[in-house]
This record gives sequence, structure tokens and C-alpha cells, in this order.
Amino acid sequence: MLKYFRLILFVVLLCGLVTCLPCWHRQALAEAATIAVGSVNGSPGETVLVPVNIDDVAGQTSCNISVAFDHKLLKYEGRENGNIGAGVMGPKLAEANKRGKYDPIVSFMGEAKAGTIMYLKLTVRKGVKGDIPLTLTVPTPAGVFNTVSGKIMVR
Repeated sequence: MLKYFRLILFVVLLCGLVTCLPCWHRQALAEAATIAVGSVNGSPGETVLVPVNIDDVAGQTSCNISVAFDHKLLKYEGRENGNIGAGVMGPKLAEANKRGKYDPIVSFMGEAKAGTIMYLKLTVRKGVKGDIPLTLTVPTPAGVFNTVSGKIMVR
């Protein structure tokens, strides 16, 4: 009898858990932090600083980010630290330019909650006009961050 009672209790608890998971998942996504690449104006031959911002670091220690760009239109020149004290370890200049992607590992330190992780230094190549997309992805940890891509508006 006790054996059947435990089995029924297990099944009831399991069913309850399965029905609540979608609610918890939706709530987690709604509360996920957002990492965003800014949009800036630039001119051919000009080096621009593009901010990479986060709105809430709470509970995160690190992540991988990836900012893809057209290396025929832009040249990656490096990065400058932002104001939240994040440690950034990324690929070498030549590698980022060859692949058209800058994909560092970011470590969050201290009590920072929100702010600028870093500024990407990108030079607009001569003869370029129009908008150049900067596509942001956060491959790990998966599903933790919302993302907003940016662009350079060349005039």
C-alpha cells in the first residue's frame, strides 16, 4: 500500500513540475539581462567607438559574446574598457579582421549591475556608404541574455 502511495505521489509531483516549467521559463526569459551593441555614425576613413552595453549583470560571472561585421567594410582596431570593470579576453587583431568577427570571453567583476562592457574600435574603410550591421550573439551561457545588434551609419 505504501509503495502505491509513493508512486502516486511521485506521479502527481512530476505532473505538477512539468506543467509549471513553461511558466518558470517564460519568467526567466522576461527577466533576462540584455547585452546590446550600440549604433553610431561614422565617415569613410574614420575610427569609431561602438559601445557594448549590459543592463543587468546580476548573478552572471562570465559569458562569450560575438560581434560579427563585414571585414571588407570595417577594420577592427581593438577595444577600450567600459565602466563596469569587466575583464575581456579576445582574439588578436589579425584574426578578428580575417574572420570578420570579434568574439571575446567577458568576465564580470565586482558589484557592477549595468553599464558599458567595452567599446569596439572599428575603422570604416574608404569608399563605404550606407549602414553597416554589427550582429551580436551570445553563444554561452545559452538563453541567459537577450541581445540587440547595432550598426554603423556611414554618411
